[in-house]
Amino acid sequence: MDFHPQDVIISLINIVVLFVLLRLILWKHVVRFLSEREGRVRREKDDAEQKRLDAEALHDEYDKKIGEIEEHGRELMRDNQAKANAEADRIIKETHEKARVIIDEAEARIVEEKDLALENSREEITQLATEMASRILAREVSADDNKSVVDEFFR
Repeated sequence: MDFHPQDVIISLINIVVLFVLLRLILWKHVVRFLSEREGRVRREKDDAEQKRLDAEALHDEYDKKIGEIEEHGRELMRDNQAKANAEADRIIKETHEKARVIIDEAEARIVEEKDLALENSREEITQLATEMASRILAREVSADDNKSVVDEFFR
């Protein structure tokens, strides 16, 4: 194998010419392709960042709404508890009033029955006294007779 400087020079000239031709022909296309690609990458990165920001905003809004819903639920629970307590108090008061009416009616009946029993007792005592007096008057009056009539009356 021989080494010829002419071959080296020709090869170098070929490389330089090829480089210049390729640069003139392809350089603009390569630069444009790379800049377009860089733009796409930047846009996609910006879109991704915007989507991340939107997602964070949605997440914050979601958390806020969840908090509002939970607070509203707690308010409803407090309102319903207050209504239930008020209803329970009303029912208890109404029941106490009904019980008071029943007790008052029962006491009135007791008084009426007591008065009726006293009236009946008076009538019976009057009848018995009349009967006793008629028995005493029907017979001869003696101390033993009076005693036996009184004993009989109390039996």
